Amino acid sequence: MNQRTVHIVQKLSHASDRWSLSSLADTFGVSERTIRNDIKSLNKFLVKEGIGDIVFGSKGAIMLPAGFSRAEELLPVEDTFAYKMSSEERKELGAALLIGAKNYYTLGEIAEKFSVSRATILNDLDGIKERIHKAGLEVESKPSRGIRVKGAESLKRSYLLDFVSQKAPIVDQWLALSDNAEIRLDTVTIKKVLNEQCHALGITMMDAPFQLATKHLCICVTRNRNGFRLEDFGGSYHGIDAAAGGGISDFENKVIDLVEQYCSVKMGENEKLFFAALSQSLRLQGGAQFSMYDMQIQKLSRVFIRDMSNAIGIDMNGDYDLFEYLSNHLESMFTTGPSRFPDMPALAEVVNDQPEVLEAVKENLEPLEKFAGRRISSAEVTYIALHICAALERRKNRGVRPRVIVVCDGGIGTSQLLAEELRGHFEIKLVKVMPAHDVPYIDSYRADLVISTVPLNNCPVDHIVIKLPLRDGEYRLIHEKLASIESSVRMSASSVDELSSQGLLEKIEPVIEKYGGAESGLLNEIRIEVRRYFREAQHVEDQLVAPYLHQLLPASHIELNVDCSDWRDAIRKSAQLLLDMGYIENRYVDALIRGVEKYGPYIVLAPGFAIPHSAPENGTAKMGMSLIRLSKPVRFGSEENDPIEFICTLSAVDRKMHLKAFANLLDMITAQGSPFLHELRGANTPTEAAAIIERHEYMLIRQ
Repeated sequence: MNQRTVHIVQKLSHASDRWSLSSLADTFGVSERTIRNDIKSLNKFLVKEGIGDIVFGSKGAIMLPAGFSRAEELLPVEDTFAYKMSSEERKELGAALLIGAKNYYTLGEIAEKFSVSRATILNDLDGIKERIHKAGLEVESKPSRGIRVKGAESLKRSYLLDFVSQKAPIVDQWLALSDNAEIRLDTVTIKKVLNEQCHALGITMMDAPFQLATKHLCICVTRNRNGFRLEDFGGSYHGIDAAAGGGISDFENKVIDLVEQYCSVKMGENEKLFFAALSQSLRLQGGAQFSMYDMQIQKLSRVFIRDMSNAIGIDMNGDYDLFEYLSNHLESMFTTGPSRFPDMPALAEVVNDQPEVLEAVKENLEPLEKFAGRRISSAEVTYIALHICAALERRKNRGVRPRVIVVCDGGIGTSQLLAEELRGHFEIKLVKVMPAHDVPYIDSYRADLVISTVPLNNCPVDHIVIKLPLRDGEYRLIHEKLASIESSVRMSASSVDELSSQGLLEKIEPVIEKYGGAESGLLNEIRIEVRRYFREAQHVEDQLVAPYLHQLLPASHIELNVDCSDWRDAIRKSAQLLLDMGYIENRYVDALIRGVEKYGPYIVLAPGFAIPHSAPENGTAKMGMSLIRLSKPVRFGSEENDPIEFICTLSAVDRKMHLKAFANLLDMITAQGSPFLHELRGANTPTEAAAIIERHEYMLIRQ
């Protein structure tokens, strides 16, 4: 097997799109006949390893065998390192070599490292310098010493991170250089630190950002070990202010501290700022990070889901998973910009199969574009449509079946779409979608099968590896595996699932409706009494799923006809209820007020209604809500929604657990023609107000 063939395997293994003979030939600058010969040689290796043949479809399309995902890990190590570089690859590696160097390099030294002549490197030199200049750095030449790169350390690291993230075959060459000898050992340590802190702080990272964070930290450790320190950022870097509340998170602080300890290197406070900028720009934190604008984006997501439901004639308002995934996606999209969402023909092909969804998304973009202050790109539209398509797939299969975990190296949209595609074709219960690095923790989910798109080492659960996009071979493999474990899968979980108020109500409500109980109001009364009877069982459910609004706003959390002098006083009196019950600390109240002073009335989310909230690290102990109705409305400075009559303070512990309650509250206070606020204004006691909230929420979720 020649080195181009090795490179072909790497290209096919990591591709998000399909390859053809012509595209591979163009990539390597050779004829299609040469590529055919390479694949013929590769097939001998694949058959020997029990993987199967690569075949050619129409127009030279490359069709991979079901087990191809294992091919790369089976490649001989020496082949990977012996790869012969092209001129462009030498220029890329040359720039990385000089940017990461401890000292000057002569052309002869570079040639020796690359196993080429000095003349070859001289011909490449202009291209090397061009890449360095584009990175915002300078090349310094001294006749007696050679070449070195001058410039900001942060720019050097950014170039190196981009290099190791995108230039696959030559990265191994770079890692083999003496200056980077310890990176492979550091990688193991850093992955362990990241994993431990993610689980300790309730943070979810998909594989792509996890790998990026790992590479970033490896580069930082190597650079510091070699004596290169970041420039002084003055306590602030790319919008991250070390002195400001919510600047550097606990996750970022602890990761850097532990990396220093376990890698035996001193890094400092600037490294925390540098890592925080990467972490927060990619939104690595799934649970802990909580921005001032999260709820505005969540409101926007709710409105968009409502509009989409009306546009396609399918009610998705009760799909809280869609609400969560779409909110997280829009937050990332608005933060990072369109460049983070490249065109992916394979994904577009999936969306194009449902043209009504795509057209509906395009017709309802105006609120999103208004919030973003820019046009939404066609690629971004595709990703948004993917979430809607996944939600529609999710509706097709509900029930208790073999418990399956999906491990995927794609982003959240791709992962969820794969999960729903599996649920659409197989009778399974999807337990969780998780990244590959979380596999050591998989035991706790009690799964019957793990379906993964990447090879897994030491997986404690029976598993199979599939290749995307799913084809007949993959479907057959999954079907056979599910059939093989069917005898061992029992329905014990179903009895647990049905031992709840909701399970009982689903059985008795059709009977009540049959005899006219729905119209008489009997049905609502029975719903309330059944749920009260199952309070203990419901409490168990609440530990696993997000609570409803009425569960967070009982009578004890409500106060009516409160006198307030201004908006600051209104926030303090609303928060006092939570403060007295130990849900929050005093500093959380201060953060609420400080947030409005700094960012304006971002907490005013509907006419007459404000929802004060802040980051959990500002002093939350547990999740809760409080509601006060003012005797006289106050102004918060919102032209559209002042004056404010109701203040509902939220104590959030993460970005997820409050979503169901918040979604229902938004629907109740923003729905046109809803009598909810009118009835709430007429409540005489907190008990009466709590009953109004509970009744309207039950009416909402039954629509």
